[in-house]
Amino acid sequence: MSNKGYDISPKGLLGAAPRLTGFRIVRLELPKSDPTWRFALAANPASPGFLLQLYGENKVVGSASVGEIQHLGYRLGDMKDALEKILPQVVSAKDGSVVESLVGPSRALVQMALVDLVARSNQVAAHELLGDLRRESVRVTRILSLKSPEEMAKVAASLVDEGYRDLKVKLDNKDADLDFERVAAIRTKVGPSVNLTVDANQSYSAEGALSISNRIAQFNIDVFEQPVPQDDIEGMKYLRERNPIPIEADEAANSVERVDELIREKAVHGVSIKVPKLGGIDKAAQVVRMCSDAGVQVRIGAHVGSRLLSAAALQLAVVIDDLVEPAELAEFERLEGDPVTGLRIENGKVSLPGGHGFGVSVSEAL
Repeated sequence: MSNKGYDISPKGLLGAAPRLTGFRIVRLELPKSDPTWRFALAANPASPGFLLQLYGENKVVGSASVGEIQHLGYRLGDMKDALEKILPQVVSAKDGSVVESLVGPSRALVQMALVDLVARSNQVAAHELLGDLRRESVRVTRILSLKSPEEMAKVAASLVDEGYRDLKVKLDNKDADLDFERVAAIRTKVGPSVNLTVDANQSYSAEGALSISNRIAQFNIDVFEQPVPQDDIEGMKYLRERNPIPIEADEAANSVERVDELIREKAVHGVSIKVPKLGGIDKAAQVVRMCSDAGVQVRIGAHVGSRLLSAAALQLAVVIDDLVEPAELAEFERLEGDPVTGLRIENGKVSLPGGHGFGVSVSEAL
């Protein structure tokens, strides 16, 4: 992918943006339609996060949203404190350097809002700042929360009935036999034509992951996401060399520097790209280029939160040359009360919404 000559760092975007006149941070608390939804690291009946709006003197507003990522250490209170300290300087002085003091989703929030603002000010879609358009829609997967095998299979069948052909199965290693039964029940229910991946969210040891992989490989699993703890690079490398299912880093791929380490150590087959985790679309694009150069597969991982967040990640997904589908950009479907409209899933795919910036609309009543 190419950025077509645009500097999408915060400094570069501020240089291209209209003079800023103000900002607004709105707390979002989007209830889950299934309040019992959980994975190995956490359970929360709602998805908390922020929506940021940056106001330009040209009356254009740039918007972005991120969710809290507690299991990676990004808590809303800390994020809000950092944003309220930095944003007045960004507005008053158009100082992009101060944004670099932010990390993870806080930096991503500001960087994405600037992308939306600059794109809207120039009356173009955000992807036009990022690279050449490679596709106008992306297949999406839905994630199956930890439940009994029977319950997970029932949910899987209902999602297939809605048109999805890609599903991700959560595992937790509370009982390896139970994890096996979950995968077996889902594959039996949905049949051979549905694509399955599994995600243990760091809950296995390398040896345990190899054991469960050897058992579930018969069910034609495309990817085993983050089987071991995020700092266990040796464990991932061990699996990369032996596992019958390709290994993908998620929590382990939490920065540009860490992805570089994973590549140098030849520890993974692929990387799950998440814009908030990496700190912005510019950082995510850098990781995409690194992976492409190294022959490491790239998928767009779960962007849980408002449609606005998925819409931003979609603008990146459509310019990645060798993107591995499906992307995980449909999880807004299991959240309620989203003040953003304009992004829809049809027949297991999400399409570019059209329009300028990220292409979606934020309710004026927010």
